[in-house]
Amino acid sequence: MLYFLLFIPQSEIRNRMLNLRLILVAIAWGVNFSFVKFALADFYPLSFTVIRFFFAALFLFGVMILQGEPFKVERRDAGKIILLGFIGISLYNILFIYGLQRTTASNSALFIAMSPLFAALTQLVTKNERMTSRSASGLLLSFVGATLIIWTRTGGLSFSWQDLSGDLLTLAASFSWALYTLLAKPLLEKYSPVKMTAYTMAVGTLLLLPLGLPELVDQPWRTISLQSWSALGFGAFVAGGIAYTLWYQGVQQLGVTRTIVYHYLMPFVAVIFAALFLHEQITLLQVFGGCSILAGVYLVQTSSDR
Repeated sequence: MLYFLLFIPQSEIRNRMLNLRLILVAIAWGVNFSFVKFALADFYPLSFTVIRFFFAALFLFGVMILQGEPFKVERRDAGKIILLGFIGISLYNILFIYGLQRTTASNSALFIAMSPLFAALTQLVTKNERMTSRSASGLLLSFVGATLIIWTRTGGLSFSWQDLSGDLLTLAASFSWALYTLLAKPLLEKYSPVKMTAYTMAVGTLLLLPLGLPELVDQPWRTISLQSWSALGFGAFVAGGIAYTLWYQGVQQLGVTRTIVYHYLMPFVAVIFAALFLHEQITLLQVFGGCSILAGVYLVQTSSDR
């Protein structure tokens, strides 16, 4: 095996490792939906979110200290980092939480899954990265697969005037995640993914604090179960600090399109997790949807930039 690896270019090995890490990110985020849903039986939504990102940021600053990484950033970049923290942490979570309260779970899942399409459309306008026909086909194929999984798992989609405000909020959340991914690219040419993630999470937590403070004060802390604290720990350290850092690592080294396509794996991961641990049955359409997602990811990853 080691002999075989000698004949693979180092850049290809590095890219394969990054792709593997992004798959692990999708798994962590896909599983995290179930953990968050469980924890919210004890936590208030904004209380949970503020604590989650506070500990995630603290963890990453600790990593920076252990690595001997300087905390300094250029003054001209401070505003951009604050904007990223606002868009990707504060705004995204506020829009998602309040959007989910005003629409169906299926609609919310579908609109969040549109984030890669928003990123692709934005790149077509700004021309930051070249979008090949193969990449575009892969993104669309993965979106179709994600839609099939969401449709079959939640019993269909529901579009009505009653759900409209929630639909629009969730669409805005999806677009904010696309922007969080896109706008980081220039800064990641200067700063490490750990530093960028630590600062955006710290800023996002501070900006969330005014809204989350009433819930933090009213939160019945003594009634929170150990399982809910464990779910928060997973959300903070695994699905938070580690996963967000690996996401930015992908953006830094693979580019936006090849990273954000992994966003589509989350509904597929959620289905597999539910089948393994919650004993839910996987349908044929869900299998077809999963295969479509994997085929789409493959098309994007094997597309040529030239």
